[in-house]
Amino acid sequence: MSSPRQTIFAPITSTHSSAIAVIRISGPQTINCLQALGIKKNLKPKLVSLQKIVINQNLIDEALVLFFAGPHSFTGEDVAEISIHSSAFILQQITSCLLALTDTNLALPGEFSKQAFYNNKLDLAQAEAIVDLINSETATQHKQALQQMQGDLSNLYSQWRQNLLEISSLLTAIIDFPEDDLPQELQQHINQQVHNLITALQQHLNDNLIGQKIRDGLNLAIIGAPNVGKSSLINCLANSEIAIVSPYAGTTRDVIEVHLHIADIMVKIADTAGIRASKNAVEKIGINKALQKAKTADLKILVIDAGNPKLPKNLSSEFLSQNTLIVINKIDQEKSIKLSKIITLLQQKQLDFIEISVAKNLNLTNLKQLLHSKIKAIIPANCHNLITNQRHRIALEKTLLALQDFCLLPYPEIAFENLRIASNELGSITGKITNEELLDQIFTKFCIGK
Repeated sequence: MSSPRQTIFAPITSTHSSAIAVIRISGPQTINCLQALGIKKNLKPKLVSLQKIVINQNLIDEALVLFFAGPHSFTGEDVAEISIHSSAFILQQITSCLLALTDTNLALPGEFSKQAFYNNKLDLAQAEAIVDLINSETATQHKQALQQMQGDLSNLYSQWRQNLLEISSLLTAIIDFPEDDLPQELQQHINQQVHNLITALQQHLNDNLIGQKIRDGLNLAIIGAPNVGKSSLINCLANSEIAIVSPYAGTTRDVIEVHLHIADIMVKIADTAGIRASKNAVEKIGINKALQKAKTADLKILVIDAGNPKLPKNLSSEFLSQNTLIVINKIDQEKSIKLSKIITLLQQKQLDFIEISVAKNLNLTNLKQLLHSKIKAIIPANCHNLITNQRHRIALEKTLLALQDFCLLPYPEIAFENLRIASNELGSITGKITNEELLDQIFTKFCIGK
């Protein structure tokens, strides 16, 4: 990426099928860029003005221009946002004009946010939340991303890091004056502080990955034998013909996935191949995919045919858990005498089940309510300060390991090194301790314009 002192520009809106496009300019040459576009008037910060875009004495467009004087801008530098008519020709003319200027380049993905990071307008955790906020589709995702972007997680990790630095300062005095006896009260204080941090980290990490599940979506797998109504069920939940429905066994041979919002949570529902013993090589691949999908799913719907209620033989008991909802389908047809025995077994195991008919629209409202409750049990309301990013989780786990290795005596120098490692790992989350390679990994995931 470019140097943080270089002026960059890029469209920050789509130029396709829209009336207006917005071009953002940021950097020390922002005023020169505006003047090159024929904007000679003095611009008042944070006020919109109507300006003529004139290049080589040719009127290109009339645009609304909004100027922010640094450091009071998103990037911390002079920023201008130009609203032009969404014309490929107009955009090309402006781009060519700006590229002809010295030290002015097109912004790469995430480069505006990277400038903001360099200028201390936000830290890495807040910057990563911008992407989550843009990608949010539910109110829960939006709330979580907004809290992180406003610094909730950063404040927590910064406080922990500050505690580590304070403990390290006490250790420094001990190392500098080894001939002095270590007061018992000070030893107890240091050990207690480290213990408190270990407990806080363990509680924070023991979160069942809820924050990441909110961010990425829950995985729900619909499993069962062939022809029990799995494809009909996913079509019903999606209110669309997602999967092919056929009376012939083995129609679904690959995983079909649809994303839905249930209980204000993004849920990725997978319709899978019917699980049975098969000699068909292609069908066996689909069955193996179905079993693997069920193993990794946060929630499973096991569909059973009321007229032929049996569990697939190669479906192990691990799939019958509290996160499994058994759906007995086709209750509009003649029921098997075996059904009452299976229902008794499910009741004994205290497993959730419901009897429905997708074809006749029987009990589907109750099914959706039960599904709603199962999802809420996995992701409770009012969760706060959750880990949302695998990068953060890895750094927190390394922090915990370093603190668990902490032993004040007899070698305080080693103890100090444990604290240094823990502090650096926490600092890497917010960017207090970082490197250019890490920055590139983070910011290149952004879209152009952010």
